[in-house]
Amino acid sequence: MEEYIYDAFISYSHRDMKWARWLQRRLETFRIPRGLCPGAESRRHLKVFRDQTDLAGVELQQTLEKELAVSRCLVVICSPNSAASHWVSEEILAFRRGGKERRIIPFIVDGEPESDDASLECYPPALRSGEGHPLGSNVREIGKDKAFLKLVSILLDVRFNRLADREKQRRLRTALITGFTAAAIVLTVSGLAWHNARVTRKNRQLCYDIYGAAIISIAQKDVIEPADVEFLRVSAEAGNNRAMLLLADCYNHGWGTEPDPEAAFTWFYKAAEAGDTSGMVGVANCYDSGVGTARDKALAYQWDLRAAEAGDASGMLNTAICLEDGSGTEKDEKAAFEWYKKSAESGYDLGMYNLARCYLAGVGTEPDSAQSFEWTRRLADTGNVQGMYNLAMMYQYGFGTDEDPRQAYLWYRKAAEAGDADAMYAAGQCAETGYGTDGEAAEWYRRAYEAGKTEAAADLERLSRP
Repeated sequence: MEEYIYDAFISYSHRDMKWARWLQRRLETFRIPRGLCPGAESRRHLKVFRDQTDLAGVELQQTLEKELAVSRCLVVICSPNSAASHWVSEEILAFRRGGKERRIIPFIVDGEPESDDASLECYPPALRSGEGHPLGSNVREIGKDKAFLKLVSILLDVRFNRLADREKQRRLRTALITGFTAAAIVLTVSGLAWHNARVTRKNRQLCYDIYGAAIISIAQKDVIEPADVEFLRVSAEAGNNRAMLLLADCYNHGWGTEPDPEAAFTWFYKAAEAGDTSGMVGVANCYDSGVGTARDKALAYQWDLRAAEAGDASGMLNTAICLEDGSGTEKDEKAAFEWYKKSAESGYDLGMYNLARCYLAGVGTEPDSAQSFEWTRRLADTGNVQGMYNLAMMYQYGFGTDEDPRQAYLWYRKAAEAGDADAMYAAGQCAETGYGTDGEAAEWYRRAYEAGKTEAAADLERLSRP
């Protein structure tokens, strides 16, 4: 079994020092979630090497080749600066000589790969001369945070969506801590004169202190424990809406406690009665599926509508679904379309997806393929994988836009790099037929097969025949 000292060696032009320092810091401080990747149970952080000297010539080769040999992956910070750097290409060639061609990961911060304009080219010559086109991450296309997570998913060999979901949960916990801190500050600076008011303030401060202790505890680990649930319960009983919602989720999913659908419904309901729109949506979901209460589609619709009218994007989406299907209310596709539109305009990805579908199929509005294309493009720009795949299909078949093979392959590839098996398969077909690109068909079919697209096996076998 191969053993390495470093998970990644960062290769970069010293003109991109700022990016190199940022990336090293983010990689070394990233906490590997427990249970995410089988080979990382014994550690929580990535080990990274970054050259911090100005070595040259033989001295560079003797010093850095040793570090390259004990690095599992080579992360190349790609920009026009690195494309012009002789030493970046030398590091790539040295790493490739170790037989680790497939472990070279481009991290694009500026310019364009394989550009017709030499001033924009961001791949060093050694990277362009390898077999196929290495898959990596592009800051300019998906933003710094998503590009970083995508790089980590490649380093850990896990699906991007799975890692992104875990990161969303971590950020939610962090946001809850921030919310707790802000609430505590507001309570501290408020001047209360009456004795009863001071007592209320003390009780409320205690409520947030208890909630904050629970959230801080949860944020420091990947699993909610019984003690955390007890803290949340005490805070929820003192009237903290945030604690009510998280406690309801704990009971609903069995986090840190035995699943208790009735208790989940009770706490969602209390949060909803206190005016929390997420609580309203939670109550609607319980009524819709019969979790902790009798199934009642009409009540589900009413609670979703209350959340929607209060500005909740999820409530808008659910209200639209009820109106389109006639679930709990009279069927009204025009009203459904308007709620889908409001949800989409609020930036909700599922709202965008359904609004694009309505425009394409003429649900509640006149068919408008151009508008369907526009909302699919907006959805894809958020990083939504299904949006990327659908946008690629629209470019391929000319739905709402002119057929554009290059754009079709580009978006199939983006969806594929995010872990979508269908997109991997489509990218393989494009590569094999030269539709919008050339080469690397076998690589995409292999990835599609490994991601669960079983029909790709036949294509792999066909391409392997002499």
